Amino acid sequence: MDETSASSTTEKKRRSTVWEHFKQILDKEKAECLYCGAEIGCASSQGTNSMHRHLSRCKEYPYANVDKRQRSALGRFGRVGSSSGPWKFDQDASRRDLATMFIIGECPFKFIENEAFQIFLHRLQPRFVIPSRNTLRHDCYKLYLEEKSKLRKYFSETSPRVCLTTDTWTSCQNLSYMCLTAHFIDADWKLQKKILNFCQISGHSAKIIGKSIENCLIEWGIQNVFSITVDNASSNDLGIEHLRNKLSSWNSLVLRGELLHMRCCAHILSLIVRDGLKDMNDSIVRIRSAVRYVRSSPGRLRRFKDCIEFENIESKSLVCLDVETRWNSTYMIVDS
Repeated sequence: MDETSASSTTEKKRRSTVWEHFKQILDKEKAECLYCGAEIGCASSQGTNSMHRHLSRCKEYPYANVDKRQRSALGRFGRVGSSSGPWKFDQDASRRDLATMFIIGECPFKFIENEAFQIFLHRLQPRFVIPSRNTLRHDCYKLYLEEKSKLRKYFSETSPRVCLTTDTWTSCQNLSYMCLTAHFIDADWKLQKKILNFCQISGHSAKIIGKSIENCLIEWGIQNVFSITVDNASSNDLGIEHLRNKLSSWNSLVLRGELLHMRCCAHILSLIVRDGLKDMNDSIVRIRSAVRYVRSSPGRLRRFKDCIEFENIESKSLVCLDVETRWNSTYMIVDS
């Protein structure tokens, strides 16, 4: 065997990460454990299984408990197969997990370029190629399409009875948005909540709302709708009536749609409280104006804190500005 072939064979033998814990004995087909000094057979016919087994029972192996905790933690997410088999680095799986982390943690894409975070990733796995923010964005979108495909397949195969909730609002940029969420019970009798659509709409009219929900149901292949929960805006009444007629043509209504239109209890409660607050509206307006004045500049807020210290007020809470459409925030501004 020439020198090139021997080098290639050695490189092939040492491809396994288990060689990080062993030193090959040149004149024998054995490897010496770096921790206890035991000699383990490593002939090409044996592979590295005996070396893995030795590590699992080596009393001097310093990472035994760490590995067990990692297998336990990773096993909950389905990332580890057989605990006795050798671990293998997978670049694609690691990029998918990274995208999942950014989605669940709602991290900005630019965080991937953070120097400290990149150093941390390199310490964990030097072989991991850190993607750019554009690549990460594509990975997140690819993951979204995969999960969307799985959910559409689930709806197609099981046809569950779905309850919908939707809301529309206008942003500070004067843009209108609508969110549609599906609630259903899966085969394990667990309540599931999935956002089907979050999109910009051209307005809050009944026709636009009804047509947007209809298009979303068609896209997802959902026909078995039990109820649709909305707030008490008058446009929603006509929008639900449009959907009632459409679902009736699909022969998917329950009790001829008598329970289709559900009104949001939280919104009703908010309307009741806001109506009751009208009796003290003048006082709330004055408090709101005072809070807005104090928080309008750092200098005013600093002088306000000085006044608190001068009067020996023990309360640690600072004034906060409420959101007029949320009565609980109005309570917080009065309470503070």
